[in-house]
Amino acid sequence: MLTIQAQGEKNMRYIPALMIGLLVTGCASRGFDLMTRYHEDGRAKPVAAVASMIDTTSFDAPWSLSEEFTSRIVQKVGQTGQIYVVSREDEAFAENPFGQDLSWVSREFPEQEFVVFLELVEHETSPASKLKKNLPAQEVSLNLNMAVRLRVVDVRGQMPKIVLQEIVRDSYFIPKTLIPTNYNTAVWGTQEFLKSPMGIAHEQLAQELSTRISDYILLAKSR
Repeated sequence: MLTIQAQGEKNMRYIPALMIGLLVTGCASRGFDLMTRYHEDGRAKPVAAVASMIDTTSFDAPWSLSEEFTSRIVQKVGQTGQIYVVSREDEAFAENPFGQDLSWVSREFPEQEFVVFLELVEHETSPASKLKKNLPAQEVSLNLNMAVRLRVVDVRGQMPKIVLQEIVRDSYFIPKTLIPTNYNTAVWGTQEFLKSPMGIAHEQLAQELSTRISDYILLAKSR
């Protein structure tokens, strides 16, 4: 009985310390959140949400291209240090983000100033040169052709307003010597993927999209 009581008293002494630790951690987390929302001089950064990319291609990859591109773009826009960006990867919307009616956007994103919608509309390879008769496929270099529909919506006013809408296209040349890359092992998240033709191509496209998004949000915010 005495042993149990002593152990109980010992555990009770740890509870306040644990609560203090959790409190400090929570405050530190909130402090970091506030720090990222503002510039060093106190000016508020534009607040933007990036919705999960819609993938309407039939490209078969061992991972989600939507998840890959969305996370890449969120990271790259955030790394500029000019925009406070959050991801809405786990949420699907019944409404069409590329439709005419945008009244729902303000309701779905009440805490943001800008919302970014993306749709992967093309992701396929094509021969880089005309095929000759009976020439094996592995003897032909390829182009990885990609296209993303992009829309940035300003939700600061009473009615949402489109500040950027375009299709961003990119094509990446893959020499025949690199075509045999096995993407079942060189998957997204590995060093092998980062060095692979597809990894480099995706990085190039994600950078272009992130630059366009950042430039137009900053331009709209300055007006």
